[in-house]
Amino acid sequence: MQSDTAEHTIIGSDRVMGIRHLDNFSTSPPIPCYQLDVHVAQKTGQKEIAIVGSGGAGIAALWALHYHSPHRVHLYEAAPRLGGHINTVQFRKGSESVNVDTGFIVLNNSTYPNFLNFLRTINVPTTPSEMSFSVSRASDSGTFEWAGSSLTGLFAQRKSFFSPSMWRMLFDMVRFNHFAPDLLRQPDEDNTITIGEYLEKEGYSAFFRDNYLIPLTASTWSTSPDKCNLQFPAATLVRFLYNHNLLNTLGPGLEWLGIANGAKSYIDAVMADFPSERIHLNQRVVSITTDPDTNKPSSRIHLTTANDRTTTYDHVIIATPAPHALSMISSFSSATPTEISILSSFQTTTNTAILHSDASLLPVSPRIHSTWNYLSHSLSLPTDSFSTSTSTSTSTDQVCITYNMNKAQNFPLSKYGPILVTMNPVCMPDAHTIQGVYEYEHPLFTPAAIKAQALLPHIQGTRGISYVGAWTMYGFHEDAFTTAFEVAEGLGARVPFEVGYLSTA
Repeated sequence: MQSDTAEHTIIGSDRVMGIRHLDNFSTSPPIPCYQLDVHVAQKTGQKEIAIVGSGGAGIAALWALHYHSPHRVHLYEAAPRLGGHINTVQFRKGSESVNVDTGFIVLNNSTYPNFLNFLRTINVPTTPSEMSFSVSRASDSGTFEWAGSSLTGLFAQRKSFFSPSMWRMLFDMVRFNHFAPDLLRQPDEDNTITIGEYLEKEGYSAFFRDNYLIPLTASTWSTSPDKCNLQFPAATLVRFLYNHNLLNTLGPGLEWLGIANGAKSYIDAVMADFPSERIHLNQRVVSITTDPDTNKPSSRIHLTTANDRTTTYDHVIIATPAPHALSMISSFSSATPTEISILSSFQTTTNTAILHSDASLLPVSPRIHSTWNYLSHSLSLPTDSFSTSTSTSTSTDQVCITYNMNKAQNFPLSKYGPILVTMNPVCMPDAHTIQGVYEYEHPLFTPAAIKAQALLPHIQGTRGISYVGAWTMYGFHEDAFTTAFEVAEGLGARVPFEVGYLSTA
């Protein structure tokens, strides 16, 4: 369920998100409303359209426009392969091999409707998956571990049953699940409060924050704790948790799914009948400029690649992270002040993902091995304190997240052994177990970014340039597809199912 953006390969074969109305909530997410250039959106003739970036959003836009519109599409990708975060690689164990997803991994049957409709339309099947979560803190004085899958997991360590802080954490979990949705009823202007500010205001314990909420946030958005612990917008996180039933203390969770034979299956299906001469791999786009008056019918958009080749198009869809988009349109000082102001508000962080089989990067107790495993090495273990201090140990801890692919993709442990993807490992896995190292770029959802999302309509489709991607919403695969379908439909595509535009992924 990791968030989407761009990727680079270091070692290995290559490089690394639902529509559900909140009936009782007056506040809706800052979802861009795409009002495309009139002469582009309304003319019915064939147009030349370039898509820059081949992650989920780029592939979705290509599918909608190539197969469901009269337009002629070209796809540009800086990497030697298509996919971005859709990065399915082979994991080998002796003579056996299996396709493992190392970027985008899972979806669910409730909050990914556009993506699921797309998969059904192209006949790519899904398979059941498991979604569970654990926290393991190690120090020179011992370990502290728990998992949320059962009471046995919560008290996997007998000492936890007698820990006042553990019981306070459980109390705060129930309290948070019940009261945090109140944030979604607040006026929009009150929704800039961060997680740290909200927890301090409401008196939540530091133990709850450091051993539950921050690990869950970091795991969900594939973001290091020092970048999300205090700055993540509280309403954005709560809305995500609410719509994924993660604030449902006693009720059933969602049905989680993977893509049969790996997420790359859907890219293969889309590209099977796409003309190869219109796929431009290893072609980094360095500038996108426009004619002085893009309202004239003759106005065109000029796209230049790193090899100094310029091609002219009627419309360009940028399906890359915002910083890359800004860099492309800023060449020759061509970006407008509004474009610069909005796009510069978005930031990304780069994370290293390692595909390996070293079980030392799982919790010590096999009983709590989960799909998401948040691992921390601290100078000391958490203490039995009800402190609500704003300082957090996660800014100094060494922290990583291990995704257990045996659970996520149903790979038998007896057949393949452990198949693990560790993000930013605190220590490197045994070198003999490493089968790939990748870098993934993920969006940072700061208060400035959330505000900028609401302003995207001011630049969306202007000058013949549109922006799509998970970063324009909540950072998940459904968001990438939703934004791409909306832009494609604005350009005349007729997606063969009803596309919903209120994402809560």
